[in-house]
Amino acid sequence: MKFELLPNEIFVECFQYLNAPDIFNSFDRLNYHFHTLIRNSPLHLNFQQFKKSLFNEFCQTILTNPEIKQNIISLQLSNESTCGQIQSFLSLISLNEFIHLRSLSLIDINDENDEQLLSMLSLLSNLDCFSCTCSEYKTLKIISVLTKSKIRMLTVPQFNFNSTSVYKTMSITSLTISNCDLSDLCQLFKYTPMLKYLKCEHFYNSQITDDELNFTNTNIVYLQKLIIDSSSAKFQVLELLLKRISNLKIFSIFAPNVLELIDANRWQHLIESSLPYLHTFNFNFGYYAHHSYNEKLIKFQQFQTDFWHKQHHWYTNYEIEGFTALIYTLPYVWNEYTLTSTMNRYNDSLISYSNEFDNVKNLFLCTKAIKNNSPCFFRNIQSLILIN
Repeated sequence: MKFELLPNEIFVECFQYLNAPDIFNSFDRLNYHFHTLIRNSPLHLNFQQFKKSLFNEFCQTILTNPEIKQNIISLQLSNESTCGQIQSFLSLISLNEFIHLRSLSLIDINDENDEQLLSMLSLLSNLDCFSCTCSEYKTLKIISVLTKSKIRMLTVPQFNFNSTSVYKTMSITSLTISNCDLSDLCQLFKYTPMLKYLKCEHFYNSQITDDELNFTNTNIVYLQKLIIDSSSAKFQVLELLLKRISNLKIFSIFAPNVLELIDANRWQHLIESSLPYLHTFNFNFGYYAHHSYNEKLIKFQQFQTDFWHKQHHWYTNYEIEGFTALIYTLPYVWNEYTLTSTMNRYNDSLISYSNEFDNVKNLFLCTKAIKNNSPCFFRNIQSLILIN
């Protein structure tokens, strides 16, 4: 069968994985069939890291083909290294002209965008997903005008949770936040009762206050997936949080330097008493301490009992290098890894993972660790940095 004779449904499905400018550059001039099809298909438009000339070119394409605007369902604009891309775009095209826009991402918003942007955002009643990076003050102003929208997925940096009236009218089910602590989450959960997914990029340790202790009377019944990209919180803080999320099914945490988290018995007690539905527990714990080699081994081997292996099928590898030690679950779910020549790796003997590091995209590799019989295999690397 000839390429152009494939059903339109196949092309429309493929277009969902491509950027709108690439679709137009590839298909617009082939024939009338494709010329018409791409103007009547849902489009994703991502201008992040776009050259100025290509940005201007596709903006002109939109202006000369106004029917394109009604087919754009997701839009990403960025001022990062682009010399005011957001304001340039808004000066040409108003956001409310994208009548079927469902997802909007605005990166590095500055002062010049404020009033114009706020007036446009208030009209995006069909928006389902919104993401922005800007100052705390701007974030609150922007979200306050989105209360009339149908926002379900929200990504924002740190901001003042004391101003929570914004959230009371928003049925957010998915939230990604850059920086927060337990106090922030205590406030947040009061106004997002339907939250199902929460990702904290940086979760900080904090002193336990009366408000946090009272938080134990709160149950977050819909939250099923919690991801903490980087945590400095003590076990007690995490314990207070997790005890209120009794329906949690998936929990991932990276804590590179919190020794007390490497306590298998304490985790087992918490899971058995408070997390009955937890089926996926991804963790990467590390610490730097003058413990003996055997002391490190004993702490890590506690994660290889029947509770971890037979009951939950959670398997771990651990690594020791000098005073540094870490333990992580298999497969390795994080996208960054460092491989050195002096590292001692201990693989779980009960399981063999040929795809152990398939999620790693960024590899820091000590040149002395390069050898023909290396047990580590990285098949999906996008960035490689060699270190001495």
